[in-house]
Amino acid sequence: MKKYIIITILSMLSINCKSQSHTVDIMDYDGKAIIGYYYKDVNNLLDPFTGTWIYSNGNKFIKLVLTKKVKLYNGKIYDDVVVGGIEYKENNITIVNTLSYLNNNYDDYIKYAISGKSLFNKDFYPKCFDCQPNELRLRLSYHELNPDTSFGRLVLRKIKVNGQDAIKAELIGKTVYYEAGTTPPLDFKLPGGEYIFIKQ
Repeated sequence: MKKYIIITILSMLSINCKSQSHTVDIMDYDGKAIIGYYYKDVNNLLDPFTGTWIYSNGNKFIKLVLTKKVKLYNGKIYDDVVVGGIEYKENNITIVNTLSYLNNNYDDYIKYAISGKSLFNKDFYPKCFDCQPNELRLRLSYHELNPDTSFGRLVLRKIKVNGQDAIKAELIGKTVYYEAGTTPPLDFKLPGGEYIFIKQ
């Protein structure tokens, strides 16, 4: 009996050590996720994009809130990701507000209005002709959490505006597939294009 207890303990320790050893830097992620692995932001490259950011221009006001979730498990893999939400107003009337969803603890980060972890350089679409060679941008999925609206991409670049931390954001529509004979999803309410957000 003592022999079986020792074998069981050694097996459990072996499994525990093995599961902890599968940490992959998000910069080494090749798009092929391996079940049980942890894709970690080893060098905290996601951190500069987090915080509260404000865009204000004439009658348009957008508040963008981005937070980092560490070791978020989606049932298959663990990830360090950025999730977020927006509040979009025109003429002081709220058009979209997904900020309250940030209070939820979803099991899969795609359920948040804004989410992702893809860091890429100037040569990836959309190309950045004035980015530095080693500069990284962050690509996030964008959705207004209405089943009738489509998904888009939000590409973020860290910049400075009058000495303040800022983000140049580009909201890009995404090709949407839908079944013939059904109504195509609506475009999102926040207009696509470029926005400059100042950190608060």
